[in-house]
Amino acid sequence: MMDKKTIWVVLGCLLAMFAWQWFVNWLFPPVPKRARSPVISEVTNRVETANGAQEVSQSSLSPPVLEPAATAAVERRPEQTVALENNHVRITFSSWGGGIRSVELLQHAARDGRVRLHAGDIPALAIRGLEEADFDVQVDGQTVTFRRAGIEKRFVLGDDYRLDCAVTVTHTNTATLLVGTAMPLEPHEPPDLLTIGWLVDTKYHYEGAKRLQEGPRHHQGPLSWGAANNQFFTLLLTPRTNAVAIHCESATVTVPAGWTGKPPPAVRAWLEVPLDGRGQVEFTYYAGPKELRRLLALGGGQEEVMHLGLFGPISLLLLRAMNGFHRLIPNYGVAIVLVTVCIKILFWPIQAKSIKAMKEMQKFQPVMAKLREKYKDDPQKLNAEMMRLYKEHKINPFAGCLPMLVQIPFFIAFYAMLRSAVELRGASFLWINDLSQPDTILRVAGLPINPLPLLMGASMIWQMKLTPQTGDTQQQKIMMFMPLIFLFICYNMASGLVLYWTVQQLLSIAQQWWSMRQPDTAPAPAAVSANK
Repeated sequence: MMDKKTIWVVLGCLLAMFAWQWFVNWLFPPVPKRARSPVISEVTNRVETANGAQEVSQSSLSPPVLEPAATAAVERRPEQTVALENNHVRITFSSWGGGIRSVELLQHAARDGRVRLHAGDIPALAIRGLEEADFDVQVDGQTVTFRRAGIEKRFVLGDDYRLDCAVTVTHTNTATLLVGTAMPLEPHEPPDLLTIGWLVDTKYHYEGAKRLQEGPRHHQGPLSWGAANNQFFTLLLTPRTNAVAIHCESATVTVPAGWTGKPPPAVRAWLEVPLDGRGQVEFTYYAGPKELRRLLALGGGQEEVMHLGLFGPISLLLLRAMNGFHRLIPNYGVAIVLVTVCIKILFWPIQAKSIKAMKEMQKFQPVMAKLREKYKDDPQKLNAEMMRLYKEHKINPFAGCLPMLVQIPFFIAFYAMLRSAVELRGASFLWINDLSQPDTILRVAGLPINPLPLLMGASMIWQMKLTPQTGDTQQQKIMMFMPLIFLFICYNMASGLVLYWTVQQLLSIAQQWWSMRQPDTAPAPAAVSANK
């Protein structure tokens, strides 16, 4: 039975979990919806081709507020926009800055329509120092060309998310191009996945949004490519020759419709690229999902933008396995369950050894209790006697824990893979509408009710009841808090992650139940005495 102190600690943890939700809502109150801007009429020329549609429009919109610093108004012609489209993406270009005004992904949905990448006011692929420059624009099929004195920029849209680009600048040796501005698409996106990334040789480097809020960062090359990433999508610029440097900074963006909490963070990157003898640089630009097969097709290690961490090779193996199961059974929830089952089968022998070791340790608990009582005032003697007992009966007190260490890389790799897999975005399973978001079914007094983490916590308590008790009373009381701690950590995590952990717990319970009912052939320590 728990003492009063333990009871108060348990109650305090429960209150803290609910108080945290209230505190977050108080600290980051919902932002009121912005008033709609008046609709401005446009005169639009639309050209239809066999490859897609292009639009050239002249608008009476006033010049945008430029970032990062306000500048004097520049006399310019009305903005012209050109939209290139294929089955995957619609890219809108602007004559102001001669770059990309917006990227709309046609096969990925968002709360307010389709997913839109590049959130900043400065056009992506604009040249630094010419963000406000007015370019002449020409459209030819799926090719857009911008020109002004001494500068030409040509963009060709293919059949995927990729642009083939060429920039010519006659009066300089390098050009600094805006890779893009990235922001989270959902409030629950992990903040550490909003990054600027780049590749040096074969090593991936990145700067996170939190660090960039402290100030901009500049990194020298040579760099293979640079990218602006959120959890599931990337804007990725890859020059034909290595870049000279990358400049990373935070940015301010307009709060999206329906966004709750404080304004979203945003990051952007500028890539400095060398020009050849003709003053030209050629590069590819990918604006789309962080989908493994597409990134591998780009080459150059661009799959590193998935940010899979230390155990990336294992994560890629698990991602391939999940996609393979999905091809057999087209449901990603089922695929996660099947991959979890495969991992459990792989580590079944290791887990069995761990359970066996804990059963052996349990036999010696009465003797251990006598030793603790006898030498309760002499810790050094107690430790010496326990070590003697372990040695005499060939007991390894860490045998129950060491086999679990082998599994840790797989657990971490699976966690990293699931939270970065764009395949889970919008995927449903049972009552879960989106495996990349918490499985909230309703809210009570503003608090989300997420069944899957509650099931996970219950499964952890169940497993603890089945596990042989090998520690002292104090250790057992501490272990009682583990389900509560995991519940608190995982409560607002993506449901795909919680599904994996819950299934893994249920499979462990099944193995524990089966192992505990196997006949025990080892002799009982009847001859062991604390007085020996």
